[in-house]
Amino acid sequence: MKMHLRYFLAAAWLTGFTGAALAADAGHKNVQYVVIKGLSGNYLSGEFARNDGDMDAAVRRLGIVHRDDPKNSTITQQLQGLLLLQGKVDEAVSLASADSADNESSMFSDLLLTLRNIKNNKLDQAADVLDAAADDHSPQLWQPLLSAWVELGQHKPKKPFLIQDFRENVGRAAPLVNYHLALLNAQAGFTAAAAKNFRDAISDPKNAPERVMRRLIAFYKHHDKPSLLTPIVKIWREAHPAGGAPENLAPVVTAKDGAAEVMFTLGGIMLGSGETSDAAIYFQLALYLKPGADDAALALGDAYSSLGQYASADQVYGRIPEDSPLYARARLHVAVNEDSLGQLNDALALLDTLAKRPSQASDALITKGDLLRLHKRYAEAAAAYGEGLSLLPSLKEDYWPVLFARGACLEREGKWEQAKTELREALKIEPGQPDVLNYLGYGMIEHGETLALARTMIEQAVRARPDDPQILDSMGWALYLSGDYVRAATYAERAVDLMPDDATVNDHLGDVYWRVGRKIEARYQWKRSLSFLPGTALAGDIQKKLKSGLPPVALAGSGPPRVAARAAGDTVTQ
Repeated sequence: MKMHLRYFLAAAWLTGFTGAALAADAGHKNVQYVVIKGLSGNYLSGEFARNDGDMDAAVRRLGIVHRDDPKNSTITQQLQGLLLLQGKVDEAVSLASADSADNESSMFSDLLLTLRNIKNNKLDQAADVLDAAADDHSPQLWQPLLSAWVELGQHKPKKPFLIQDFRENVGRAAPLVNYHLALLNAQAGFTAAAAKNFRDAISDPKNAPERVMRRLIAFYKHHDKPSLLTPIVKIWREAHPAGGAPENLAPVVTAKDGAAEVMFTLGGIMLGSGETSDAAIYFQLALYLKPGADDAALALGDAYSSLGQYASADQVYGRIPEDSPLYARARLHVAVNEDSLGQLNDALALLDTLAKRPSQASDALITKGDLLRLHKRYAEAAAAYGEGLSLLPSLKEDYWPVLFARGACLEREGKWEQAKTELREALKIEPGQPDVLNYLGYGMIEHGETLALARTMIEQAVRARPDDPQILDSMGWALYLSGDYVRAATYAERAVDLMPDDATVNDHLGDVYWRVGRKIEARYQWKRSLSFLPGTALAGDIQKKLKSGLPPVALAGSGPPRVAARAAGDTVTQ
């Protein structure tokens, strides 16, 4: 059996109808679309609606275009993609049937027809579609994987599925292909081949994908712990003593199970590479095959959230039942979406409810801290973080961002000594973490503490992340306070190049320029800084500098520098 493979993982054949990140569900309220008569007019109206995030209007307009020009395969694919983004898989499949009957079917229609046949256990028909697709189109990643699952569903193979059976060199896709070959060979009874595939799917056991490791460990336990996999399992368990997420993955047994796993895997690849609309389509197809797959529902909700379709995301999260291990995680995501929709109080109320569940209390409280921090309610955020951390039996490496965030909140509240404690604890868990080193080092400078030690920390952060504008600004300011103005200018200029709209970074560069005698440029930078800070306390300081410049160094004093936008990230940690 020879199988095709295109190992470049970008789904280029989906590009063009999924579009860029869509607006929030409410983003198209009260929009009046100009309806232009004729085929091109309906197409343009549909494109306008799609770009505005109004999928219903886009589908209506593109549907009219398709009705008037049913043999236009490009329009058919675009309409299919929009329908899938809405979860209307059956309608997209119906279009694929018509496309196949009227034209040389597109690759997208071939995929939909293959999945429909697999879903309905019509494996011979699925095989026919896949064979025709292999002959008519350039190979795609899903083709050989679905072909193998169909073959396994039709009859028990006489030999293992081998990566050598792929027509092309799989290259960078080898780990992914080996993962699916492991599932195939395990189900076919070729245990030794499956063990080898699992081994070859893992390049770094400590940081291996959790889903792959869960299936590997299940296989390992069920097949008398093959020695080939023992080192991988040992390293993983040492790195993840808590065992990772609590959910148990459903076994992959049938062709439908295997096809759903292929769709889920491709969705994960797309989501990780920023192709979020494509990811949503793959997750929809996984749910089409297995409607009760909570992991696919959670992933689809996450994709919708990334697209700004918060109401759609919450609807998908709501499909996850309360007795599912993923229920609490889905509710956390709902809370984050409520805040994104401007309903912070509802989000906090939901998190308080989740915090009453002993098994979910810590995650709920940490997420609550995240939301409060994003709204600059630093004292409340620090309290929520502290309560959440106190419920943990031990602090693992995954929790350094929480300590960092709590330290930043305490610093914003003027509690520097407490903040230092949290930041140092974060460094104990994650030594050398550049964001924490920078924040701690800069804070020490700000509070007049040992400049040499602070510089050492910031220098270490620069080595780890040489193109981070906040870290470069810190390095420049540390050198400025040391009197090394020439070197300070190099770092400050680079920081402004990378973060030109930050008031403090521009202000720092102005100060540095003044000290090296470039006074016209200094005033230019101060004016830029002032344009970002109208009506603030810092604006008054800058006005004084614009009028009189900086005092001589001997009279400058040692007042604290100003802090650039250095909150511990502006995203939630969950």
